[in-house]
Parts: sequence; structure tokens; C-alpha cells
Amino acid sequence: MATSNPTGPSVATIKRLFAVSGNRCAFPKCTALLIDGEKVVGKICHIKARNRGGPRHDPNQTAEERHGYDNLILMCGLHADVIDADEEAYTIEYLQRLKAKHEESASSMSDADAEHGARLLMIDQRVFSASQSGGITAHTVHVHNYTASQPLTGDLKGRAFVPAKDGAARFRAPGEPLGTFWDIMPFGQDYGYEVFLARGPAIWLRLMPSDVPSQEWVHDELLRCGSSPNVSLQPLLWSSLQYLRAEDGIGAYAIIDDLRHETETASVAFAFNTGEIWCTDTSLLQISRGKNLYFLDIARTLLQKLRGYGKFLKCLEIQPPFRWIAGLEGVKGWMLRTPPPPNCISTSPGETCLTDVVCAEGSFDLQQPAAIALLPFFRQLYRKCGMNIPEHIEELLRANRSF
Repeated sequence: MATSNPTGPSVATIKRLFAVSGNRCAFPKCTALLIDGEKVVGKICHIKARNRGGPRHDPNQTAEERHGYDNLILMCGLHADVIDADEEAYTIEYLQRLKAKHEESASSMSDADAEHGARLLMIDQRVFSASQSGGITAHTVHVHNYTASQPLTGDLKGRAFVPAKDGAARFRAPGEPLGTFWDIMPFGQDYGYEVFLARGPAIWLRLMPSDVPSQEWVHDELLRCGSSPNVSLQPLLWSSLQYLRAEDGIGAYAIIDDLRHETETASVAFAFNTGEIWCTDTSLLQISRGKNLYFLDIARTLLQKLRGYGKFLKCLEIQPPFRWIAGLEGVKGWMLRTPPPPNCISTSPGETCLTDVVCAEGSFDLQQPAAIALLPFFRQLYRKCGMNIPEHIEELLRANRSF
């Protein structure tokens, strides 16, 4: 019997949502799975925020409406965070249209698969999301022990781009190694110890094909492109690097001492066998040893790497345009420091970032300047600190001048 004051969506509602989702994230052009085998990587998100004070929260909604089918949309972890970070871009009306369009175009699913998906997406009602920074309020999704009446169909097992884990910046779960050390030197004899990414606030950049390729690349193919002239697979910030590999791809990671077996790194660039590059860095934001976001450091680093990563994908014979996703995580309350206009002395201490995650995405065709391609992210960074991007900064970016 249904309660008159539900605290979350019912199983029947979740089953209906999953049945019309095609097991895909509802974000435009996203091919991420919601459920991969028995593993849940999707989120059930509220269009009008669940909690009072959250963006798009409607105090006149009843509990049934708030947790009802029309107010819910299924997203991958990454795009749940993207939408959560930008209320201005992702309005109620936009998300309602997005939901309707996705559900109209998604492939239909059997009742058994919908039942299985709903069971895996069941919400633990003890978990609430008051700690989220805003935007859509997404539940924490837990995998419940449930035996399906039949295996998932081939459609549900299709490959997709890698979902974010442990927040928006990382592609590995907490305590999960990036991979094992890979000695690429001829006749290398070193053993494959595990390497982990350091904790802390992070900056990340992802570059991927517009669509999931029909093929996968083996380690040697990825390494050949990653070590080619002007195409190097490099972390965002490094002085010395080593390589690692895992079942799903290879990576290059920053080290301090070539002679030590370092099991933790502050920066990694990882090439997945699906043709996606994901780099995460935890050192750049910590250089000043204070909660400061130096725009020049952030911009220079991202601009230097985007084109090289694009050439890496082209080396794999993946054709542009490519899709990029860039962001910062763990920066709420940090001060954004902007260089002054030419011939001026800055007297402003900067503005405080108002959200924990800053994220934007766009496309890159290798013909345009990297500064133009990443302009949406730079605008978003300033917007999340409560201001427009300064005119002299945008002029520099548009003119493709060096900082």
C-alpha cells in the first residue's frame, strides 16, 4: 500500500523509468550505461530538487509529485554532477524536454530486464542528499543483492564510455588502483606494483570520440600513439613519468624519483581501450598551499594538453570532432585569482567559488584553437564564482594569445 508521504520513488516508478531509458543516460549524446551487468553506475535524479533551498525546488509540490515519475530522470554519475553544477543552463523546462525526448527515442526493454534494472536501482531510503551542492538532487544508488530471473540482454551489456567514480574527477573507486607499473624499456625486469591516485581536490580533463567506437585498442597500440612525437600521453603536471596498465587501458603518471617504486601519484593520464582519454591531477590546485584557484595556471595546463590528446585520438584513426569534459572538484570556498588587465595593478582579492564542482563540456575538431574550444569551461568557472569572465581574459582566449 502506497504511503501518503513517500520519502523516495516507489519500485514501480523506478521500473517505469528504467523501462523507457534504454539503459542509457538521458543527457544528449551520452552513451553511458545506467547498469553494466550487476553494477549500478547511474543515478535517479529529481528535476525539481528534493530538499528545500535546492535549485528548482518547488515548495508547492506534494511528496507524491516530488518522487513521482514526471519529476525523475536517470543520468550517469558524470552528468548528474554536470546538471547539479549549473542551474542556469539546466532549467526545469529544459530537463522536462530532455526527459521526454530521451524516453521517446530510447529502445524498448523487456519486462524482465526492466524489473531487473529497477531492482538494482532501488534506493536506500536511509540515504539523503542534503550535502549536495545544488542543482538536481540525486540519490546515492546502492546495488542490492538480487538474482535476476534471466540474464541481461545483449543491449544492456553494450559498451559505453567510462562513468565517473568517487565524485566527478576520478575514474577509479576509492581504494582501487589506477593500474600496475609497466616497464616499457626493452628487457625491462621490474615487477608490476599497483599505483594509486592521491586524494584531495582535483582538476580533470576528458577527451573522447563523439560516438563509442566499434573497436577496442590493445596496449601496444595505445602506447605507440601515446609515445609518438607531439602526441605524447602525458599527465597534466609532471617532471618525470612512468607508465602503468590495467585491463581497460594504459596510463602515464607523474613520479618524483625514477629509482623509487612510487605507489601513489598526484597526476595521471589514462587512455582507455575504447579510445577515451581521462586525466586527473591533484597537485596543480595545491601548488600555492592555500585555497586559491589561479586562473592562469588552470588555463595554461588545460590548453597545453587538449591538442596533444586530440592528436592521440587522431593517431588511433578516430576522426574529429571529439567531445571534451573538463572540471574542478573540491573547490567550494576557494578564491579565484584573476590576472589584471594589461598595464593595470590588481587590487581585488578575487571571488569565492560557490560550488564544490565546476564542470562543462563541449567539442573539439582539431582545427579550432584549444582556447576557443575550452571557452565554455572558463566561462563556467567564473560563473560559479559569481561573476562573468573578465573582458580582457575572454579577449586573450578568443585571440588565441599565450598567457
